[in-house]
Order: sequence, then C-alpha cells, then structure tokens
Amino acid sequence: MQITTVAGPAGRLNLTDTGAASSAEAEPIPVLFVHGMAYHLGVWDETIALLRANLGQNQRILAIDLRGHGASDPPADGDYTPDSCATDIITILDALNIPQVALVGHSFGALVVLATADCAPTRISRVILADPPGDFNYLPPSVYEEQMVPFLAALAGDDYRAAAEEKFSQALEGGTTATRETTIARLAATPRDRLIGMYKGMFAYDAVGAIDRILATPGTQISAVLAPANSWPFSLHILRPQIATTVIPETSHWLQLDAPVPFAEAVTNQLTVDS
Repeated sequence: MQITTVAGPAGRLNLTDTGAASSAEAEPIPVLFVHGMAYHLGVWDETIALLRANLGQNQRILAIDLRGHGASDPPADGDYTPDSCATDIITILDALNIPQVALVGHSFGALVVLATADCAPTRISRVILADPPGDFNYLPPSVYEEQMVPFLAALAGDDYRAAAEEKFSQALEGGTTATRETTIARLAATPRDRLIGMYKGMFAYDAVGAIDRILATPGTQISAVLAPANSWPFSLHILRPQIATTVIPETSHWLQLDAPVPFAEAVTNQLTVDS
C-alpha cells in the first residue's frame, strides 16, 4: 500500500491507498475505512489484507488517519465533530479523483461516514457502520444529565485519563487481552483535546437524522457489523431497524481486532450484497 498525504481543510491528511486497478481491468467501487477515537489507520491492516483476499487484488482500498490522529495534522480550531471530519473525506475523494466510494467506519468513525454520506449522498454507494455509537439525543434527559454531563466534566479535570479509561474499559468487555492492551495504550497516547472534541461531537451528533436523509436519497445503502453489547434502546439499528446487521459473537467494541476473519467476512458480505 502507498502512503499518501492530502492537504485538507484543517491541515495535512495522511492515508494509505492500495491504488487503482490497471486500465485493462474493470475497477470496482473503492472502499475507504475510517477508524475510531484514539486509533489510526493501522487498526485496519488485517481487515484490508483479508478483504483484498476476499474481493481480489483489483479492489482498491483506502484508509485515513482522522484529523489529529496518526500522522494527520490536528485542526487549529480543535474541531473534531463528525461533520468537520466528513469535509476531510470529501477533500480526499476530490484530490484522488474518486467519484464514488463505499465507506466503512468504526465507532466515532461510523458517525464520520454517516456525516459524509449525509453531505454527499450521490458519492457514497454504501455505508457500513462497525459497532457505531448510539444516538445520544435519544437518551432520556435525566440519564444524559446523570451520566454524560459528569463524564465530560471529568474529561476537563486533572484525572481525565482515569475517566476515559473507565469508559474504554467498559467498551472492551468481551474482547481479547491483546485488544485491551493495545487499546488502552492507544488511549494513553491520545491528547485530551482529541478526546474531548470527539466525545462532544459524538454526544451531539444527529445520527438518526443523517440516516433518515441518506435512506431518503436513492442509491445509498446502510448496514452494520455489531458487537453483542450494542443493543441499547438508543442503538442506531434499534432506532432504525431497516439497517441490516451482522453480530460478531464474543467481541468487544473493537471487533475488527478481536475477530478479524469473521469481521472481514461480514464486511465482504455487506459490500457485495445486491452489487
């Protein structure tokens, strides 16, 4: 894979690209992977290798470092909302002359791919949500005040890493020891402004509204690959049951690391259904 940089709206964006097929071959729609909070594009390495084995070496696959993650520059204004990250993806598609793409986003990255499809629906053929967060706007106000508000306050305090690690540890339940160790190490290396910016953006994002607008536009399909714990009343597939889902058993929130082969198979199936 080639490492490429693109000048984004808020700074340099880093990505990997397996490259387009030769002119003699028919190129399928490229697939672009978007990681979640505290990670970088390397989280997809095994998934990409397995996907190319499943779909063929002719399949073009890209993965990006979100702004402020991996080798991508942090935004000067501290804007890490899904909508701002979506502008980065559109910029990459424009820079690489990619007219249409399928998007796979994990966790916070799932909101980013929804935001991208919401603002450019004709350029997104398919959206696959890898264990997305729920829509926190559907939490009862009392629950939001009791749980989310104190958590955001804790992130702004001196003991913010302990607060973040507690949240991450909850999401790691059901996963492997290797996934836990890697994820906690990634969290420890993530600056506080990234965590606060992404959590605020995640809690405020109108994911269900984006899903409704995307599905109202002919041509874009939405599906999800889920960990077993993703079954809350405010889970996106519960709020919008028309989203086709595949559940990967015995996995944590980082299901692509816990079960790389079943995860890649699920993504392969969702990319190729009705295609």
